[in-house]
Amino acid sequence: MKTNNQSAVLVMLDRHLGNFLVASPVLRHLARQFQTAQLILHSPHAALAQRIPGLPKPHLISAARDNLWSRARLFHQTLSAIRQHRPQMVIDFGGSKTAALAGGLSRATWRICHQGAPHARLYNRHADPGGLGHHRIDTYGALAAAAGHGYGWGHPSLQATEEDHADLASRGLGDPGDIVCLHVAGGKGYKHWPLEKYARIIDWLANQGLRPALIGAAPDRLAANQVLEHCQQRPLDLVEQLPIGTLIALLSQCQLFVGNDSGPMHVAAAAGSPVVALFGPTDPSRWGPLSNRTTIVRGTQAVAPGQGKSAYAEGRTMESISLDSVLAAIAQQLETNTPSLFN
Repeated sequence: MKTNNQSAVLVMLDRHLGNFLVASPVLRHLARQFQTAQLILHSPHAALAQRIPGLPKPHLISAARDNLWSRARLFHQTLSAIRQHRPQMVIDFGGSKTAALAGGLSRATWRICHQGAPHARLYNRHADPGGLGHHRIDTYGALAAAAGHGYGWGHPSLQATEEDHADLASRGLGDPGDIVCLHVAGGKGYKHWPLEKYARIIDWLANQGLRPALIGAAPDRLAANQVLEHCQQRPLDLVEQLPIGTLIALLSQCQLFVGNDSGPMHVAAAAGSPVVALFGPTDPSRWGPLSNRTTIVRGTQAVAPGQGKSAYAEGRTMESISLDSVLAAIAQQLETNTPSLFN
């Protein structure tokens, strides 16, 4: 399928920040293959998209809430955005059944989605989700392969702007190089490590002469407050304090990131931070950070039947991740990154 002289619309209306970031190398790769390419994106991801090098400027749409009127509005907005570009090809990256319906009815010559995706019968080319590999990025890559452009997309990358770095410098945090960022929550409770263990990590880091810092957004506030209650040495509290660009600037310069399987974990890896990622019920070979500076720590106790991610038979409980195993992973990363700390 020759596409260099064609136009394409790439539809990515997944609300999950991590999914968008993992898909971004494939989106960028595909955009380079077409004479014109338009990305349709969930509007809350706009600031993140601006900091992904090489990603085309997106057409922003707010994903529908769970009511008929909102879904109808999303359908109309998505279909109008696609048809105004009159593309030869539409590729649906998933995340919205309503947007998938709009793509299927777009009248594009080629309409590509995953096998078994919502409204797949309206598409005339289907990608095998497991055809290229097991990681989530391979699932997105299968769409590129179905369009005739498999492989060559690399890993997620984020680049803070000069303004982001200036904003970070203006906040009086000093040298970011001795800050260890911790994200202690996330969207799904079953992926959370016990908060009192995070408090012990914070105390240990402070005793090493480092500056632990809690990061996150408004939904992380309650968990962060609970961690603060357990700490003997108070960390920097940056929860709800940093715009995404400033956070990327911090993560690009900090000593280390420690956290659960979550969107901020993927942001940290894409920004260039060394990462210690804690995995329990989810599969690190599918959802792990795409970085060669990552250490994965897993639990030892199997998830009971009917709990956690039923599709992943090797799931482990977060509670069975020992404090010592996380401390060992952190120490190994610190020794690799800053040997002088242990001399």
